[in-house]
Amino acid sequence: MEDCLISLKSASSEADIVTVIQNALESENLAESPESSAYWKLLEIFAFETLSYYRSVEAQLPKLNEKQTEKLKHLTLVSLASDAKVIPYNVLMKELEFSTEQQVEDMVIATIYKNLLSAKLDQQRQLIEIEYVIGRDVRRSDLQKIRNMLSEWSTVCEQALADISSNIEISNSQAASRKTEERSFTMALQELRTSHAVAFASGKGADRASRNDSQFSSSEYRNEEMRTGGGFE
Repeated sequence: MEDCLISLKSASSEADIVTVIQNALESENLAESPESSAYWKLLEIFAFETLSYYRSVEAQLPKLNEKQTEKLKHLTLVSLASDAKVIPYNVLMKELEFSTEQQVEDMVIATIYKNLLSAKLDQQRQLIEIEYVIGRDVRRSDLQKIRNMLSEWSTVCEQALADISSNIEISNSQAASRKTEERSFTMALQELRTSHAVAFASGKGADRASRNDSQFSSSEYRNEEMRTGGGFE
């Protein structure tokens, strides 16, 4: 544990601190040592748990100073934001041990500035709307649960893709059928127009012949034909 504390003090960035804590959590010696087990449990709380959990086992662990408590409140807010996209003020006041709404808003704003989450404050409805939140560390015991969740999610995605592909095929088939019907209709319409044009042209010729026959069959034409002996000079 002493080596861990020295490493934490010499860490120059939050990434270095995270690395030190992760290494400490993976150390079986720290977990099994009577002298350091309480600190190891405290590290677990900062990695995985919330302020309310710390309060439930506080008697068995080292006391937190003001800065450490504030850090745990930030992490608690991150956990709450991971579980719900909308969080009422009264829930935050209880979980973060605040007595005023202003304290809640200040904590949310401070957490946003630390890039731990992105959220909107709705003072009228007394709630915050989460847009983005970082992920916290995961216990090894939760890895199988996460694998199962990812597997289920993958199955749902595959089914969704299959449904989309099926709908695309149906749409393409319907579009092809419509094009075929349009071509057939266009051809039929053209044939109909052609036949009407031919019929119209034939009708005009027959009409002219009919008019000529009618003219040559008139009484005047017959009388003139008889007078001239059967024909015109």
